[in-house]
Amino acid sequence: MGHVVITGASSGIGAASAIELARRGRVVLAVGRSESKLANVHRQMVAAAPPGVHVPPPCRVDLASLKDVRRLASFILERCAFIDALVNNAGVQPVRRQLSQNGFELTFAVNHLAPFLLTNLLIDRLRTSNGRVITTSSSNHADGMLDLSDLQLEKRWTSAAAYDRSKLANILFTIELRTRTGLPASSFHPGSITTDLNRDSPFFRLEKLIERFVYGKPEHGAATLVWLVTSAEGGAPTAVYYVDCAPAAISETARDPVLAARLWQVSERLVGLHATCGSAERASP
Repeated sequence: MGHVVITGASSGIGAASAIELARRGRVVLAVGRSESKLANVHRQMVAAAPPGVHVPPPCRVDLASLKDVRRLASFILERCAFIDALVNNAGVQPVRRQLSQNGFELTFAVNHLAPFLLTNLLIDRLRTSNGRVITTSSSNHADGMLDLSDLQLEKRWTSAAAYDRSKLANILFTIELRTRTGLPASSFHPGSITTDLNRDSPFFRLEKLIERFVYGKPEHGAATLVWLVTSAEGGAPTAVYYVDCAPAAISETARDPVLAARLWQVSERLVGLHATCGSAERASP
């Protein structure tokens, strides 16, 4: 049995999914930014896993750094001979415009460029493993607008616009990944749940308190993710986007194959990849 790699696994639906998949006997590599939170999730995974099931130590990375993304890819390739599933789940929604370590608008960097680069660096291993790629999107993608001439949102940045755009990019990435590689790739909407997306908000604690009464638990949001990892449908997706373990419609913009191809090409340039026969290799530093 190969590994299931989950980014954004230190909290929210990533953590809930990692624990549930461990409970089901899957070998899960949890990836996240907070070492202390990852340690707590790992303890819960070990407690949940059936006897004899290996629970590998988690991996701490900052996906806002392309250097860290490459380090993560190397770590995975060294330790995971087979990858059953790569789950691109990590996400952020800053309350103010910020730049990543590489100078990219932070929401776009973490929510799109990081999974784009990581998946490309793992494509060959995913192919030989017959692995699937699952990316956490959102119904917010329907409100997303993608201006390729202003990917850093220097003109009209808002927290919502940056987040919605990144969720649109997740679906466009999934479509083009399937076109270029033939890998079983899918995306999904987890629903309205409590997360740490807005963790840098000055009102974070108050917002979390309110969310407890309004939004669902992470375990509910994790249900479709776990289903896509374990089901036959996830291994041969009949749709590009799922909600509540069922195919769902996507916006007209998300269905634009020309935009998907152009976003892929621009993303290759931004992260420093050269396209080679449908996969990609790292450019020289």
